[in-house]
Amino acid sequence: MKFNTLNCLSISFLFDSVFSFDRISPHAIDLHSKKFESQEPLLLKPNKPSLAANESSFYPLLPPAIPLAVVSPYLSAWLATGKEGGNGGYLAGRWAQFWPIQFPPSPHNYRLGWAGLIRINGLTYEFMGRPNDDYIGNRHQRAVQRGFRYTSTRSIFEFEAGGVAFLVTFLSPIGQKGDLVRQTLPFSYMSVELVDQGHLNRVQDEIVVYTDIQADWASGDHSVGAIWSLQSTNQSLSYHVSRKDPLKFSEQAEYPEWGEAIYATLNVDGLTTASGVAAEIRSQFVAHGQLDNNQDKNYRKISDRTAAFGFSVPIQHGARPAVFIVGHVRDPYVQSLEVAKTFEKGGKMVERWGYWRTKFNKTIDAIQFSLKDYANAVRIAEQTDESLENDARRLGGDDYVAIASLSARQAFGALEITIGKDSDGRYNPADILAFQKEISSNGDMSTVDVLFPQFPALAYIDPALLKYCLEPIFKYTESGLYPNQWTVHDLGRYPNATGHNDGKDEEMPVEEAGNMLIMALAYYQLSKDAAWLTSHLKIMYQWSSFLVKDGLVPATQLSTDDFAGKLGNQTNLALKAIVGIAAMSELAHSAGQNDEGSKLRAVAEDYVKKWTEFAQSKTGKHTKLAYQLEDSWGTLYNLFADRLLNLKLVPQPIYEGQDEFYPSVANEFGVPLDSRHTWAKTDWQMFAAGAAVSTQTRDLFLNQLVKYLRANRVNAGFPDLYETQTAEYPGRSNTSTWKIEFINRPVVGGHFSILALDKLNQVNGVKGNPFRNIKKPDSDSGASVPKKTNPEIKDVSSKAKV
Repeated sequence: MKFNTLNCLSISFLFDSVFSFDRISPHAIDLHSKKFESQEPLLLKPNKPSLAANESSFYPLLPPAIPLAVVSPYLSAWLATGKEGGNGGYLAGRWAQFWPIQFPPSPHNYRLGWAGLIRINGLTYEFMGRPNDDYIGNRHQRAVQRGFRYTSTRSIFEFEAGGVAFLVTFLSPIGQKGDLVRQTLPFSYMSVELVDQGHLNRVQDEIVVYTDIQADWASGDHSVGAIWSLQSTNQSLSYHVSRKDPLKFSEQAEYPEWGEAIYATLNVDGLTTASGVAAEIRSQFVAHGQLDNNQDKNYRKISDRTAAFGFSVPIQHGARPAVFIVGHVRDPYVQSLEVAKTFEKGGKMVERWGYWRTKFNKTIDAIQFSLKDYANAVRIAEQTDESLENDARRLGGDDYVAIASLSARQAFGALEITIGKDSDGRYNPADILAFQKEISSNGDMSTVDVLFPQFPALAYIDPALLKYCLEPIFKYTESGLYPNQWTVHDLGRYPNATGHNDGKDEEMPVEEAGNMLIMALAYYQLSKDAAWLTSHLKIMYQWSSFLVKDGLVPATQLSTDDFAGKLGNQTNLALKAIVGIAAMSELAHSAGQNDEGSKLRAVAEDYVKKWTEFAQSKTGKHTKLAYQLEDSWGTLYNLFADRLLNLKLVPQPIYEGQDEFYPSVANEFGVPLDSRHTWAKTDWQMFAAGAAVSTQTRDLFLNQLVKYLRANRVNAGFPDLYETQTAEYPGRSNTSTWKIEFINRPVVGGHFSILALDKLNQVNGVKGNPFRNIKKPDSDSGASVPKKTNPEIKDVSSKAKV
């Protein structure tokens, strides 16, 4: 078979961090860079003073689940690590799983069979998955995992077996600003590379890597039939695995029931392949060090002698890594309700495709491009990782690096950027809409109050992505199909953007109207996209008018924290409305409509004075959860939008009072969402950190969030709702009776709050550090706002009908 040229990648791609191989050799890694000569190896800093002989280190910490291939709502493979069902972070000995992990329970545990074996001088070792569960002839030998590190784009495992050190790296590209083709390719990389051990390298070593995926990847229902094929070209070999009877735009156990899973590698010398019963082809590799190139044509149910699709490829010291891509391709991606003169009243469902189709009509071309582009993908990943690490460390130290880096792939992994077709049936690169799946809490599509906490990550990485996410909301509400005066809550259930023409979407009128205006101003400040602003002014005036009418004293309704139930006169919700009005003022001024802008600013300033009186507690030290609940309090996370947008609306004493107050109500693992419960939301804590005045309070949120992660008591993609007393999911102890898991949600984009603030401050000309080191006073008086003089506020929730 043809050997394809792939740029040789030095191990120095790990930029400023390397593995510690003191148990193997003091010369384990040649960094090819003088700047590292005197530095202690950093890549796998142990999180413990000492490690047992077969114990792995984890840097910067052991996550609740490790992202392996996280690209979209439907390509989302994880290694669960936490105490509630995880395995402690070891790649070998546990199957990868689709993002639900075990919530709710599934007969097949959301298994995504993905196996890895390495043969070194005739002995074969398991390094990924659970192929050793079957007798495959290798005496159940397993490579020793020495360390693990994650960055914003990569999960990197260090192994030792047979005296050889090697790395297994999982790379899911993000941060490819301005390059929508690469950003939207539906593939993720896995590479296996020998570590350069200098004079200890043994040229005579015979090393072969084996890896496969199972038919699990074809469907969320393992009782259905699967079909598969091998496509071979001079450049690549790829397995294509799908459900025998696809169900377009349908899900089973959150998994897509149409499209095909793909596993591919370059067509290089020595490459062999086979498909068949998983244990049989793995045994074949153990026995012979290669595969026989026979392909199983006995299509069957996924659960019936589960088929696997394997590659074996030799690797050498000092040579290029073995590179594989795993993916999931659907045609089309989603469907959305749209209007046109030729459509019937009420709109028509229109199919949409992945943006990458603008360059690749044939899937095989996209596969080959991705494989040959690996060196470039690594280069971009290095740049993204280094930039994010440097920014996060500058703004919040090592704890912030740990939080933001872990959040990145998850924040982008719920997002799909789509295109439509023109009247001639050709892909239209100008028709770009990005949709996001809410994930876990439900399967809603383009949920506005989920996009709101996600948007700091979009703003930081590439503001154009925020525009593409906002556009479907604007397009639907401007169509005239949605009957309410406020913003729609969501567009349907993924992948079907059916809209809510009856107006009976989940009722969050103030929440969603405020969210859209805040995000719109953030995008405009970053882009200065005047044409975009002008095109949406009319609907935004409509939303701001609603907020003027109903925002200051909100009726009994839900906020984004709908799991906490409805409440009237919510202090934090009213603040969002007022900030939304002020944001609309800025948008109006930016559009040259200064009279309207001035009027809206005057309303916002009047409202914030009244809000200050209504919202503050009798002590004047903090705000209340609701105007009428005197002994209550809440995390005032909507304060962040005022600071982010540089609106200078909310009085400084409010900032200082909250800053002083949060430490007094903090539990061991964080600040509760409000006084009703002990649970907390990670995104809103990070919004509160972004609104902090002092470095001390900012660091309180960062430190406790890292402490929650280090407790390792949850076991899925960065859970954003947890108990601040126990670091567990709600319902696992006497602190809560409601079992609830919010996992793998894109809201972790809110962890980029401080990064986004830094970026917005730059474009808005705000200089200096927003956080200052404040010496705490000896007394506990704290900062206070002027005490209210108005009569006691009653529950006036009947004032407006929602």
